[in-house]
Amino acid sequence: MSTSLELAGIHDQLYRLTTAGAGDETDRRALDALNDQLGRGRFRVLVTGEAKRGKSTLLNALLGREVLPTGVVPVTALATTVRQGTPETVTVRFTDGRIEQHDPAALARFITQAANPGNRRGISEAVLTLDAPLLAGGVELVDSPSTGSVHAQNTGEAMATRRTVDAAVFVLTADPPVSAAEQELLRLVGQASVHTVVVLNKADQLSADDLGETVGFTRQVVADALGETVPVFVCAAREDVRRGVDDLAAALTGYLAGHRDADLLRSLTTRTRRLAVGLLDEVLMARAVTDLDASRRQQQVQALRAQLDALDQRRAEAGDLVRAEARHALTQINTLAHDTSPVLTAQVTAAWSTVWEEESSAWPRREREAQGRRRLVALTRQAVDLWRREQEEQLTGRLTSLDRRLRDRLAHDLDTFRDSVADLVGVTLALPQDGGLLTPSPRFRYQFAENIGQSELLAGWFRRHLPGEIGRRRSRAHLAAEAGVLVPMQVGRVRADFQERLAESSRLMAAALAARYAEVARRLTFTLEQSGTTPPDDTEYSAALAERERLLRRLVRDLSTDGSAEGPASDLSTEGPGTGQ
Repeated sequence: MSTSLELAGIHDQLYRLTTAGAGDETDRRALDALNDQLGRGRFRVLVTGEAKRGKSTLLNALLGREVLPTGVVPVTALATTVRQGTPETVTVRFTDGRIEQHDPAALARFITQAANPGNRRGISEAVLTLDAPLLAGGVELVDSPSTGSVHAQNTGEAMATRRTVDAAVFVLTADPPVSAAEQELLRLVGQASVHTVVVLNKADQLSADDLGETVGFTRQVVADALGETVPVFVCAAREDVRRGVDDLAAALTGYLAGHRDADLLRSLTTRTRRLAVGLLDEVLMARAVTDLDASRRQQQVQALRAQLDALDQRRAEAGDLVRAEARHALTQINTLAHDTSPVLTAQVTAAWSTVWEEESSAWPRREREAQGRRRLVALTRQAVDLWRREQEEQLTGRLTSLDRRLRDRLAHDLDTFRDSVADLVGVTLALPQDGGLLTPSPRFRYQFAENIGQSELLAGWFRRHLPGEIGRRRSRAHLAAEAGVLVPMQVGRVRADFQERLAESSRLMAAALAARYAEVARRLTFTLEQSGTTPPDDTEYSAALAERERLLRRLVRDLSTDGSAEGPASDLSTEGPGTGQ
């Protein structure tokens, strides 16, 4: 595709096809979005990555001011598009059709997990309009929710956003280093975008030597994931330690100035072609069913419906497998937590007693108990954290193994379904791209705040003021007893955190699987619904399908950047049903 005008002409032809009955509402919405982006010339740059990589902070640094909400825990629940314009406003579109405009300061009320958990306010889009140099020329920056958030809604939103971008800024951190899950996500982002920039954020958290080693490791991982060497920008986006942000902004500005128009056309052409191939699949199936004689047509339609039922059964079985694995893992977590608490309590109490005997006599009397508690907290954190990391590694490994099994099962089921359809009607369906990992990555926070009631305030005051060895023994006994509460409480928090993440992961897995199964079945379902309303030997309908196929084959060929055609209609020189891959 050489010009935007040519692509607009293809969009017009696709519109006429959908108006005439090709495709469903999903196809029409996708075409609307493509046409709108082409008409407005908007180039969408996704800022993405896992939770707590500093994406919103980095965007604020690039924009030159604090406009996107940031926080200690995963904040962004809905994608926010930032585009050039005045006056500066936040435009919020709701799923029921309402549109509201607010001051930019109100953005957090709509897009954060705290203010809008699970998108319970029903927001379909949030657009922040700003006057910023980086946004000139129709550039849009998209602040995506994290795929590694413990909130399944965030991960699903991030996956949906990824399908609509042209270029991407993928944000990693110096500490922790890039993970296998991030490498997989980077691969998928690289497939979806025509240009990818990688940022190694939070560089201020490592020494110069450690940072150099991390940068080298990251470059290798990025090259392996993308299949090419791309620059890795080392940044610290926090305002008090900002570094590398100006170099990143200059690189983005240079890329956009030189490649924006061409890469926007490439991106829109690829996404339009994917839509056209799907519509061609639908036409090929409809022609194959229509061209059957009346007796065979009914038989084949029943056989196709049986394949859809079988696919749906496999989807239900996959969901049952997810839930069964989650229940089994939950039982193991509860048992481990129950068995671990007394063991860790004894270990921490023994270690703390040694510290107390060796060091407490040197502590000031009025600070002795506070010092002792700080040491108890540190020992508890150390012991529980070691156990947590071990269990987290096992849980993550278990989820990753389940993820791999489910994806292998999905691939097998979809291949079987495609082959069955091909045997029945001679059409090989296009399968969706691999959606990547089904599971979110782990996050955890401790809570060591002391629960002090009025009676404990009074008792603590007396212990701190008792003279000599008496006060020391009373404080020791009090803190030793607290260890018996503090350690089980933190183990319980770990257990509850694992339970929450396990529940979120299993829900996300089930939803992602259902979506991928449904994506493959959608076109055949639509075709069979249409065939049920079309009388046999309807020559007018058959002629319309033949013309629709001819036009779609030409459009797919025109949209192929190298003159070839991927997917089910690869033999575009041969017309007629049954010419699949």
